[in-house]
Amino acid sequence: MAGFHVMTDAYGAHVQPTVRHISTADLWDALKLGAEDFWAKPSHYVFLCLIYPIVGLILTQWSSGSNAIQLVYPLMSGFALVGPFAAIGLYEISRRRELGMSSRWHHALDVRHSPALPSIAVIGILLFALFLLWLFTAQSLYTS
Repeated sequence: MAGFHVMTDAYGAHVQPTVRHISTADLWDALKLGAEDFWAKPSHYVFLCLIYPIVGLILTQWSSGSNAIQLVYPLMSGFALVGPFAAIGLYEISRRRELGMSSRWHHALDVRHSPALPSIAVIGILLFALFLLWLFTAQSLYTS
């Protein structure tokens, strides 16, 4: 794990990323591929996509029950900051499907075996810290 770097290619060589220009055709292609992923295993995505809104509803219930109704909007809008981290299970299922591997719902947890897990965890922690800062700022504005 000590030799892993996020900017290496499949052979371990350090490569500088290139920025490519995208068009609307690329966006339509991404949408089409996402729909293909969904229709290949719709139950997996529905199951995993239910967890995220349920957590959001729990946070809303918590804030309204704790006299923190002023935080409902910041919670909901800031919740999108942790969305990419929360979706890593969906990314894993898509990756496995793209490689032609078996993709059952429990394979969403296989991301924990990824060599990129430390990088993913750092980004997740930073996004969560940004989310907390967002909530702190909202509360500070409310009380001032």
